[in-house]
Amino acid sequence: MEIKRKDVIICGFALFAIFFGAGNLIFPPYLGIVAGDRWYVAMFAFLLSDPVLPILGVIVTAKLGGRADDLGKRVSPKFSKFIGTIAILTIGPFFAVPRTGATTHEIFVAPLFPSVPNWVTCIIFFAITLYITLNPGKVIDVIGKYLTPALIVILTLIVIIAIVNPPDAKVTTEATGLFTRGFSEGYQTMDALGSPLMAGIVITDLIRRGYTDKEVQFKASVQIGIVSFILLALVYGGLTYAGATVGGHFNADSERTAILIGMVELMLGNVGKVFMGVAVALACLTTSSGLSSTCGNYFETISNGKLKYKNIVYVCVAIALALSLIGVSGLIAIAVPILSAIYPVYIVLIIMSIFDEKIKYNWTYTGAVIGAFAVALVESINLASVMRGGTLLQSAADSLRALPLGQFGFEWLLPAVVCSVVLTLISMVGKVGKTINDPLE
Repeated sequence: MEIKRKDVIICGFALFAIFFGAGNLIFPPYLGIVAGDRWYVAMFAFLLSDPVLPILGVIVTAKLGGRADDLGKRVSPKFSKFIGTIAILTIGPFFAVPRTGATTHEIFVAPLFPSVPNWVTCIIFFAITLYITLNPGKVIDVIGKYLTPALIVILTLIVIIAIVNPPDAKVTTEATGLFTRGFSEGYQTMDALGSPLMAGIVITDLIRRGYTDKEVQFKASVQIGIVSFILLALVYGGLTYAGATVGGHFNADSERTAILIGMVELMLGNVGKVFMGVAVALACLTTSSGLSSTCGNYFETISNGKLKYKNIVYVCVAIALALSLIGVSGLIAIAVPILSAIYPVYIVLIIMSIFDEKIKYNWTYTGAVIGAFAVALVESINLASVMRGGTLLQSAADSLRALPLGQFGFEWLLPAVVCSVVLTLISMVGKVGKTINDPLE
């Protein structure tokens, strides 16, 4: 079956929109402020974290079968469902979806209508989210055909003006650790966590469009991923550069939402507030509806229909509405240690799944996951402690950062490799554990 270019573009735009939203546009300008004239270093690291990892996640999941719980199934089917559940709760009702409502208020409503309270914005926002999400067959088309093109036009205008008429010269900085800062800032987008789930949306929509052959679905998924990657890289790169051009007005201690609002106001005046407000509302709405739909589909699937799609969506949106009242900064602060614990596991699984056909022993996966998570958990506990003024596990975390590539935030990599090799040898010599040829229970 021939893959239609129109289908690839629509699905690619929709995948871009779902990944891009959740207030993700507040992170690149902040990186530009931090990095100054070395903005390209932070940008490169951020782009590795997002969109490279998420798009790879979509592609490898499509290669493994296209289901949300295919990533990690070589460790065990129960493990894949467990990490899938953690991911959907993280990018769904607990963090990413509530952040969409909070971001919409702080960047769109509050600057234009300061007398409107947060709860009013969030109620209206999530009512619209609920309406779109309860029409799951239309979600992809609504996002891809109408909302995303409008969003791209607005953001393109903002980035062009930032390049042609920058408010400030780029600040010269001697800051260290820009690569690590950029890569870990990409964690906050949570896109890599959602990539297996987004692969499920893409495959489902391809089937709805008549692509039933597995090989064709995979090829189409690669093309869709490329479209989404290009759009994400251009937007994130452009916004990072734009942030670097307003370093004379902001610093690393400035709030991310304040930087974005101020940056656009410096470039476009009060009109800029309206442009950015519309862009934020569209980005966040597309993401909240897409992720809420994904949440409903995921739990209905893993429960074998015992949990109904509509009931799950109602609960998801209600939780997101309640948590959105915490605000953007509060949600980011809570998410930091949690994402630091689970992101390395996903990175390991995504990278290893690229070579899935060449990995004979399932314990190879298990060892890598154990090594990565053990180190990431120490770092996560230390981060949570430091954010509360404590020093729990600080010496252990400092020691781990001394490992190879620790200066780039990859201190978990060597332990993951070592544990993977050890368990591979045990499985090979001891004839324990499953291989790629054994059926999964």
